[in-house]
Amino acid sequence: MDEKIKLKYGDQTLTLARSERLIAVKSRPGMESFMERAIDGFPGTQSSDNSGRLMLGGFKVVEAGTTMAESSANLEQLRRDPAVAIGSHVYHTSDDGVPFVPTGEVYVEFKPDTSSEQKEALFDRYKLQIIEARGANALIAKTTPDSPNPVKVASELQEQSVVEFAEPDLATPGQLKSFALPADELLQAQWHLENKGVHLGQTIFIKAGADARVIAAWRDAESLGSPEVILAVIDDGFDLAHPDLSEPSAIINAWDFTRRTGKPTPDPRTEDWHGTACAGVALGRANGRGIVGAAPGVALMPVRWGPDLSDRQVEAWFAYVRDKGAWVLSCSWGAAAANFPLGRRRELAIADCARNGRGGKGCVVIFAAGNSNHDINAPETGTVDGFAIHPDVIAVAASNSRDQRSNYSNFGKEIWICAPSNGAGGWGIVTADVTGFELVGGVMKPLGYDPSDYTYEFGGTSSACPLVAGVCALILSSNPDLTATEVRTILRETARQIGDGYDEHGHSIHFGYGCVDAQAAVRRATGKGIAIAAA
Repeated sequence: MDEKIKLKYGDQTLTLARSERLIAVKSRPGMESFMERAIDGFPGTQSSDNSGRLMLGGFKVVEAGTTMAESSANLEQLRRDPAVAIGSHVYHTSDDGVPFVPTGEVYVEFKPDTSSEQKEALFDRYKLQIIEARGANALIAKTTPDSPNPVKVASELQEQSVVEFAEPDLATPGQLKSFALPADELLQAQWHLENKGVHLGQTIFIKAGADARVIAAWRDAESLGSPEVILAVIDDGFDLAHPDLSEPSAIINAWDFTRRTGKPTPDPRTEDWHGTACAGVALGRANGRGIVGAAPGVALMPVRWGPDLSDRQVEAWFAYVRDKGAWVLSCSWGAAAANFPLGRRRELAIADCARNGRGGKGCVVIFAAGNSNHDINAPETGTVDGFAIHPDVIAVAASNSRDQRSNYSNFGKEIWICAPSNGAGGWGIVTADVTGFELVGGVMKPLGYDPSDYTYEFGGTSSACPLVAGVCALILSSNPDLTATEVRTILRETARQIGDGYDEHGHSIHFGYGCVDAQAAVRRATGKGIAIAAA
């Protein structure tokens, strides 16, 4: 019959079942090899991991038989061997087979009014030796050859009216927590995170490896991002009730600069669907359903922009995210005008955020390059995208699911990097979409780009930008001491070159320094790559 002992352990009750096959033995000093021979002398007796390496609390755990009777008999024989100092039963706390070995130590905490005589009487009864005092009423003792099993000692001491706690020291193997990829149902359709050359059952318009290496980065770092990292998204509206964004503890300092409230919800009248999709690409939650963002473990600061791009509005947005502690800022927008150089006030507002945010390390500021297939800095032909060409900004172009330039993507010497998105001859991006319905002319009309809670056709540099933002959040999750400038440098030095047209500095006007590579970037951030060069 299995021997089971119930113990109060911390604030729980622990049931220890004696192992049928496992025992534990500790050798006398200098006699381990003789003890090994004694163990090997029993027919069918072997170390529990078949190599003799499983040691717990100084004891070797061995398989000593096929039944409890057989293993107990072998334990008694080993206890009589001159090479064996102590032999012990092994216990389990569940049916997982994990061993627990009593080391011989017992922690005893007496109630405050217990007399010295009462303490001494109990220690004498169980033949315990004091090895350490823990304050006035707590002692650590160890069993002696004349003591009962330490588990039994603790169990009986717990029944004494003068004892507050009595717990045996139980050694058990540790285990690193294994990292598991998200199980979200649409993850397999998110080719931009990991492209296996198949999308929605199709092998056309898709090239294996044409992705941002995000899932590879998760595997390497064994992390989906740190909740300490705050990723701000300035955009048109956010459906914070969406299943992939509705984690209240991960939403920080939400604000709406148009309504002046803390609820930056979409306005159906102006079809504010964009912010929800961008936030989904950056950090959609890993919750077993729907989509996953590039950095699903980081915090979201959703900021709904104001009514225009006036100096005062832009200053207010960037000051807000800086003051509220954003680490990374994603901006998938620009001016409607083709020719929009930044004035001094806007330029300084962005510079202040990028250089002085995050306690002086700088906020990583990322802008979409735009979708008009023009040069972002060509004043002679009338196209200037002032936000994207700001010297402290990471300007992001787009590539498609075949590692080609997206046909619409803006270009220019200020493009820093590109990231997978949609485009002619390629697939769209699957991301979160605004949920719910509105009543229009007596008919319920679904909100968002798509009737479902997800869209399969998001894209543009609007999607490439939050993807890079999510990668930057993974970089800072791996190394929070990096400055914004160092993050920019990591992106440049780890990007993988796609297409052609790179100059002697490794730069292309269409792809920047190449396609973002989250795996290589995170490795560099954690020191697994070469040292970061000066920006």
